[in-house]
Amino acid sequence: MTSIVADIGGTNARFAIAKPANGGYELQCLKVVDCQQFAGFDAAFHHWLQGLDQPAPERACIAAAGPVDSTAAGGRVYMTNLGWSICAESLRREFDFAHLELINDFAALALSLPKLGAGDYKVLRDVPRVEGAQMAVLGPGTGLGVAGLAVENGRYHVLAGEGGHANLAPATERDLALIQILMKSRQPVFNEWVLSGNGLVNLYRAVCELNGKPAEDLAPPDVGTRGLDGSDPLCRETLIDFLNFLGSAAGDAALYIGARGGVFLGGGILPRIADLVPASQLEQRFLDKGRVEGWMQSVPLYALNAGFQALIGAAVQLEG
Repeated sequence: MTSIVADIGGTNARFAIAKPANGGYELQCLKVVDCQQFAGFDAAFHHWLQGLDQPAPERACIAAAGPVDSTAAGGRVYMTNLGWSICAESLRREFDFAHLELINDFAALALSLPKLGAGDYKVLRDVPRVEGAQMAVLGPGTGLGVAGLAVENGRYHVLAGEGGHANLAPATERDLALIQILMKSRQPVFNEWVLSGNGLVNLYRAVCELNGKPAEDLAPPDVGTRGLDGSDPLCRETLIDFLNFLGSAAGDAALYIGARGGVFLGGGILPRIADLVPASQLEQRFLDKGRVEGWMQSVPLYALNAGFQALIGAAVQLEG
C-alpha cells in the first residue's frame, strides 16, 4: 500500500511517498530539506506536503533520530541532537492520518537491510552470512545510531537502542591518550562524542593537543576535506583515528547483538571518507576481540552507500 515515509535526522529531513514495486519500494516525490530552516517537524512536513503534485496517502511512518517513547496514542520522540518533539497523536489530528507510526531512524535503517541489493553497499569483509542470524547497523552522522535486526519464523524484529551514548573504550595506548584529552571536557567520553560530525571536531582537537599543535576552528566538512586531500596531516590523522574507533565500535555491536548475519556501517560521514578505509585499521579493530576473534572472523562487514535506505525501512514498518 502506498504510504508517506520520512527520515528525520539531526541535520536533514527526508520525505517521500513509498509505492510497492518488484518486492521492494519505489520512492516518489522525494525531497530533502535542511532541518535548521524550520521551527519544528510540523513546519517541515507542511512545506513538503505543499509541494506534492498528487494526493497525500493516509498512512505514514516517521523515522526520527531519538529514542521513541511508547504511548497509548502512538508514541512520541524527542530528537536529542535537534530539539524537535514529534507526537503521533498530534500529527494524526493535524494531518488527518488514518494510520501513523513513529520509529527510531536506525530501527528503520535496520528494517531496510533485507530489502537491499548489492548496489546499496560495499563489502568490507567478504565472508558468508549465517542464514537467519541477527544483523546490526550503526553509523556516525549528526549523532551515532545503532540498531539490530533479528528474524524468527520468517518475521523480522527490530532491536532499537541508543548505543551512541554508551562509553567509548580504548583499544590502544594512542586511543587511551586521546580519550584522556577528551575527558578534560567530558566525563565519561561516550561513543557519539567521537563518532559523529561534532565528534570528528572533538577528535581533531584531541589529535592536535596530542601532537602539541594548536587546533584551528574547523567544521566537520573541513576536517574531512583536508584529511582526504592530504593538505593537513593532523586532519588525516584524525580521520584514521575516527575509522579505527568506528571499527572497534562495530565489533562491539557485532558481539552485543550476535550479528553473524552481518554488520552494516551507515550514517552520513563514512561514505565521504571511505577512500581512507584501506589506510586505517578499521577491519583489524573490528576483529580484535581477544578470545572471540575466531568467532568474529565469521562476521561479514559492509559499508552502506549514501542513499535513502531508512525511508525504505519506514515503509517496511507499515507492512506489519
